[in-house]
Amino acid sequence: MKVKWNNFKLLLFWLTVLTLFDFKVDARKRLKIGLHKNPEPIEENVMNELKTLSIKHKLNVDNETSSKSHTRDSGSKLAKLENLYNTEYYTTIKIGSPPQHLKVLIDTGSANLWVLSSKCPDTVKPCANQVKYNSSASTTYKAINKAFTIEYGADSNGGNIALYGFESQETVNIAGYSIENQVFSEITDVPETAFLKSKFVGIFGLGFSSISINGITPPFYNLWTQGLIKKPVFSIYLNRNGTSSVSGGELILGGIDSGLYSGCLTYVPVSTAGYWQFTMPSAKVNDFNFCENCEAILDVGTSLIVVPENVLSTINQILGVLNPKDNTNVFLVNCSRISELPDIIFTIARREFRLKSSDYVLRYGDTCVSGFSSMKGNTLLILGEIFLGVYYTVYDIVYKLIALAPAVH
Repeated sequence: MKVKWNNFKLLLFWLTVLTLFDFKVDARKRLKIGLHKNPEPIEENVMNELKTLSIKHKLNVDNETSSKSHTRDSGSKLAKLENLYNTEYYTTIKIGSPPQHLKVLIDTGSANLWVLSSKCPDTVKPCANQVKYNSSASTTYKAINKAFTIEYGADSNGGNIALYGFESQETVNIAGYSIENQVFSEITDVPETAFLKSKFVGIFGLGFSSISINGITPPFYNLWTQGLIKKPVFSIYLNRNGTSSVSGGELILGGIDSGLYSGCLTYVPVSTAGYWQFTMPSAKVNDFNFCENCEAILDVGTSLIVVPENVLSTINQILGVLNPKDNTNVFLVNCSRISELPDIIFTIARREFRLKSSDYVLRYGDTCVSGFSSMKGNTLLILGEIFLGVYYTVYDIVYKLIALAPAVH
């Protein structure tokens, strides 16, 4: 599953460079997202995330303080999300007894739960000075010790990039739901280039069990089979208001919240149960249709919109990118022309879903970056958080359905 490694590399690309913006913040305005006049750091950031995209694997908060809680399905609960630069959405889970609080990235494009282990030494830089799971401090820990490896694809030298660790079993609590006997992975060796700048210490996979490594039952499946949720459904709402540890978004487990979207939900069947993949009739910018009955995936865990290589050059031409021949796949647009750029129209189940230029152009001070990119060998249309911030999405693991509606912000 090379695509998922690609997507994950794209995410981590953003983390490396956007972290630099913390030191470039205009102190007078106390901005959440730092501004930088020089496009080079932004290019580095996009290049980092594109690296994440090239290696991404096929791949919480307990209190419920939503102002719209009365519109949420009965029996469902929410995990509040934190947002870092509109590129990383994570929640806090609790593992073990007494509970250990760990921040995990939510990812609809993978299916395993893993966290950094206390057995990962500080000589492994991504493990240094991090909150890690310590099995010796938990009374509900059960050893499995089966080796666990996630190979994320090939690096620039043609070698594999991987996480190594072992399987364990524990009580895992998310959003107040306590999952018993959840098998997860303790990671003891981490690639420095991929995780050194990460704010999370694990990943909570929400993909189908068919892509779970070692055949481990994903946490959401256990929420359903253990009778903790009434419906085999989760839904995701992402805010796009920049870094926030309070209002980054919501992961709703066991249902939907009708107060978070407008109009009616549009349902589409999953075409291949692995990723949340479906067939899209068309996607257009101006008169250029860059998707005719193509396969698309919804991927919380990828920041950009990733298109097949053979259509990116035409999209760049339409958007008038300033550096069309840039081999970094970081494409800049003229900030003064954002309002002139066309809408992107995605047709899903006979309904149009639009993105305005203000949705798909990422602006950092006087530097503006196109939200479109591609990766060698990828043939899927990957709709990342640029799209998912505009639309509320629902995922049903039993009936294998996806639903979308305009998000209310």
